[in-house]
Amino acid sequence: MAQTARSARAAGERAGLVPIDEVARRLGLRASAIRYYEERGLVQPASRHAGRRWYGPAAIRRLAIIQHWQQAGRMSLGEIADILAGPTGNRGWAQVVAHRIETLGAQIEQMQMARDFLRHVLAHHPDAAPDGCAHYEGVLRQSRGPG
Repeated sequence: MAQTARSARAAGERAGLVPIDEVARRLGLRASAIRYYEERGLVQPASRHAGRRWYGPAAIRRLAIIQHWQQAGRMSLGEIADILAGPTGNRGWAQVVAHRIETLGAQIEQMQMARDFLRHVLAHHPDAAPDGCAHYEGVLRQSRGPG
């Protein structure tokens, strides 16, 4: 390791900062993803030494939150940015959250219908394909409406 890189690492560690590659490793992210989040304005490095980005505890926590919201909340980076912007953002965070709740409710409903279909197939069609099933013929007629 070059002297400049060693001194930058030592200075960063003394300040409680973590280099981007270590942050990426800890969070299971790619460094390129962290740089992309920075481009989007979601996170900022605390400093740059010897051409490397260094992050403090608050930025690392924010990256973990972004990652969690993407996975558990199934949120886009745009939605996350709106929420992180707080009440002063272009779109109110409460509106974003309410919309996400509504979207998740619709997705849950679709997944429950899929689960019900698969349960029906297991229970009523163990030896034959469910194609032409009277139950689903009725469901299809209902979903198409009169006509």
